[in-house]
Amino acid sequence: ENLYRLGDIAYKIHNVVLSVRLDSILDLKKIALRSKNTEFNSKRFHGLIMRSRDPKATAIVFKSGSMICTGAKSEKDGKEAILKFVKIIRNAGFTDLKMQNYRITNIFATMDYKVPINLMQIHIAFPRITKHEPEVHRGLLYYPFDTKLLVTIYASGKITITGAKSMSILERVRNNLTNMILQMRIRNNDSDKLISY
Repeated sequence: ENLYRLGDIAYKIHNVVLSVRLDSILDLKKIALRSKNTEFNSKRFHGLIMRSRDPKATAIVFKSGSMICTGAKSEKDGKEAILKFVKIIRNAGFTDLKMQNYRITNIFATMDYKVPINLMQIHIAFPRITKHEPEVHRGLLYYPFDTKLLVTIYASGKITITGAKSMSILERVRNNLTNMILQMRIRNNDSDKLISY
């Protein structure tokens, strides 16, 4: 096994959540009546639900002009979906809309190193940035960079990442994880005898 191939592991993005502020008070019922692929029932929920098939994404729009877009598989798709939703709202009669405070609020991604990982060993080596309670949760929790980012590492080699706010943060997480895992596997000398807890 070439340990340094671990550095080639790519992350897979499952969901990018973006938010934007539309500088206008919106009549959600009017938008729903004039637009396709929308859903609005004020008795059940105070937001207007809008759906896009290409790129695939869903937006929740509030009367205040706040919009949350979820379900995109990349930042590019999320941006395209938001522009599409804004165009639909403008076509429904709100022509003076201005987009403000566009930002990524969460990226959910996964990785798979396809090698067993000794969770207890990582926890012992990095006690200040990890939490491992196997009787409560089968994964090791890793908190990088003093952020709200949460990384869960599983003994199988699978990783989940929640709370990233940019693609550059994902890159940093991947690089840090790869270095941690390489350190542990090299320290064991014989990676095939690694014991997972």
